[in-house]
Amino acid sequence: MRYLCSFRRRAPQSPCKPTETVVPSLAFGPTISVPYDTVHDAFRAQAEAHPSQTAVVDFTGHSVSYGELDRLSVQLSVRLRAEGVGSGARVCLLIERSIAQTVAIMAVLRAGATSESSYAGSLSASLAPFDNAYIIYTSGTTGRPKGVIVSHFNVCNLLCLSPGNLGIRPGTRVAQLLNVAFDMCAWEILGCLMNGGTLHLRGPHRQDWIKILKTVDVVISTPSILAQHDPADYPNIRIVATAGEPCPQELADRGALNTIGSPTPNNSVYVLDSDLRPVPQGEPGMMWAGGNGVCKGYLNRPDLTSGKFVRDPFAPQGGVMYNTGDIGRLWDDGQLDHLGRIDDQVKIKGFRVELDGVSAAIRACPDVTTACALLVEQDLWAFYAPEHISASQISCVVVDTTYFSLVKVQS
Repeated sequence: MRYLCSFRRRAPQSPCKPTETVVPSLAFGPTISVPYDTVHDAFRAQAEAHPSQTAVVDFTGHSVSYGELDRLSVQLSVRLRAEGVGSGARVCLLIERSIAQTVAIMAVLRAGATSESSYAGSLSASLAPFDNAYIIYTSGTTGRPKGVIVSHFNVCNLLCLSPGNLGIRPGTRVAQLLNVAFDMCAWEILGCLMNGGTLHLRGPHRQDWIKILKTVDVVISTPSILAQHDPADYPNIRIVATAGEPCPQELADRGALNTIGSPTPNNSVYVLDSDLRPVPQGEPGMMWAGGNGVCKGYLNRPDLTSGKFVRDPFAPQGGVMYNTGDIGRLWDDGQLDHLGRIDDQVKIKGFRVELDGVSAAIRACPDVTTACALLVEQDLWAFYAPEHISASQISCVVVDTTYFSLVKVQS
């Protein structure tokens, strides 16, 4: 069923405020010392403290301890160094999900090289936090893969501190579900091994997924995967982290929070206008990220890097900030709302409209299972299912949260 979203401007809830010239202190996360400089330093600390602790279990039941994984990764890193692999080198990993894959990842990092996931002790002494750890590819809006350069500094800041470490500690069972070419897979593997958890590798079949999900304590996944499962079937799971794509309203409502939280340690999030000036708190704007989490840029794409990574004028210590392409707002309590992507922003009758925001508002209506919004010849169209839901039912919810009302035009 198709509906035309008729545009109307809603009166502002509060008077307009003058443009801010400085970002609020709430845009900055707490400053916390990071305990390790490199990924393998953190892993080695766990191996030395808990050598007999199980590090990885594959879907057949085979396992390897932290001590054994440490020994095997050192052996392979020695061989890599003998073949000329060292700091600055890029190593392409072409290996199936397995214990051997985990050994290879740790060995490449220890050799000082950068692991490059594609679509298809003394050794680390010379490494520095800003050395590259891995390159992950993202298709972006153009469909052309872009290699994102991630440093040890970036990874350690995220995964050695809360909340990024997800409370993982020795004995915590962590699922490894995602494709190694996906950036969240690094969160699964490295987040587990840098904090002493036990990584459970899934098998190739659906029953292998179910087995893993009924075993682990921590799951890191995309909303589309999580939506296929009923949380009641997995009472063992304590923590679920999700990212990578928009989260359906029904799935988001299962969580306790209504926002995406506040800036994480040693990081900042600025909500700016098109001239890179802070917008008043509570007003929507472009989200820019600063701090330790900002990576080096795109591999061999200086033009793209210079457009997305710019000097951070707000950080006391300087640095670089990154244009996330996300639209958000910062509230007075420091919480951030994610309102959609700039890629989905259109202009109607002089007003900027986020298509994701319209879709999300419709999906929030009772009984709606899916929805999307499109701009067609300056008219905003909404599509939703199931068909039996009336426009009046949806309008009761949508009108209170957006600039739109729905008028049925065709079935």
